[in-house]
Amino acid sequence: MFEIAIDELGIGSDKVAFVQLPANKNAVIDAMDREKIYSETFLRIAECNEVPELNGFEFSKEPTLDELNFLAKRIKEISEEKTQIIAYRALLQKPFETINEAVNRTFDLDSMPVFPCKNYAEYGEIVLENDFLEELEDVPDELYELLDAEKVGRVIAEREGGVFVDGYYVVTSSYEPALVYDEELPERMEDWIFRLEVAKNPKIDDDISKLKTEILTLPADENYMNDLAGTIGEKRLQDAAYLNFQSSIPQIDENILDSMEDIFTLNDIAKKYAELSREDRAKFKAILEFERCNDIEKIGDVLNSLDDYEFDFTITDASDFGINYLSKLLPPDIDRTLLDGINAAKFAFNVMSQNRCMLTDYGVISERGGHLYTMVETSEQQQNNNFEMGGIS
Repeated sequence: MFEIAIDELGIGSDKVAFVQLPANKNAVIDAMDREKIYSETFLRIAECNEVPELNGFEFSKEPTLDELNFLAKRIKEISEEKTQIIAYRALLQKPFETINEAVNRTFDLDSMPVFPCKNYAEYGEIVLENDFLEELEDVPDELYELLDAEKVGRVIAEREGGVFVDGYYVVTSSYEPALVYDEELPERMEDWIFRLEVAKNPKIDDDISKLKTEILTLPADENYMNDLAGTIGEKRLQDAAYLNFQSSIPQIDENILDSMEDIFTLNDIAKKYAELSREDRAKFKAILEFERCNDIEKIGDVLNSLDDYEFDFTITDASDFGINYLSKLLPPDIDRTLLDGINAAKFAFNVMSQNRCMLTDYGVISERGGHLYTMVETSEQQQNNNFEMGGIS
């Protein structure tokens, strides 16, 4: 329910990734991979439409990703009720410093009265109409019309410590702070690779809406997966049906799963992917973007063959690759000013075409068995090399 900015720390770095929370942790990592952010970062709330008081707010201590995600989840929940989100915004107008306080104030919001009114005069009318002011209990009804509603509303609001927020008045003095998050966060961020909603395979006359469903997140322990089959009424999980499929790897969608017969193969892919380094995860996604695989067996093969590809995650655009290519192949003592003014992007696309590599969202990737930074050979050179290799063999 809000957008965070992930700024890369470092001299001269202007890299920043923007992510909507709440989210799966792997979605956040994917956004960082696309922006080539691999070093230390600083997290901040960039924009929160539901709670503008949090826009750009600087906590006394930088919050963790888990903390920000939990706060976003809580804001999403309380946003379902207008009076609750208004009450929360009113509380944030009182001093606070830590993410703990921001989280704890999302609880027990129903304890605060919320009235639809824009100013002291309107609140004064509510006070008078509902006999909220004890001092006026003995005042005859005919004298009520002579009372100044604006003054009455101001006196009561100051007494209550109330706050006006977007056409509502909130009595914050009645709020008792909750202590849900003290030292241990109530809930950690989800970090699944694949997520499926599974159910017993329906018969022709079954009402699908009434089927018992369970959520399966991968990677998972195989004993747990087998037990889950029994929970939904199947002997084998492969015999079940899935009603929903989500992937934290953007290049893999539900088309990978022809049937639940492939569920354990999919789990193996999730396990291996979870064990990869950040760079190898980005490399895997770059290969999938290059190869455009939808076949589960081919995807598994790619995952086991990452070393067959060359990958440079530092490359952000074609010009970047062109300059990098020349820098690696030209003599180290060459005057770099000679490269000024060249059409590096056009040159890069020519090289990539000849070397059969591709610029992806994650960096530049070679074809399987290919190279990124080898000299582009003429047709005659390629024929000579092939002849020489043939002679040696």
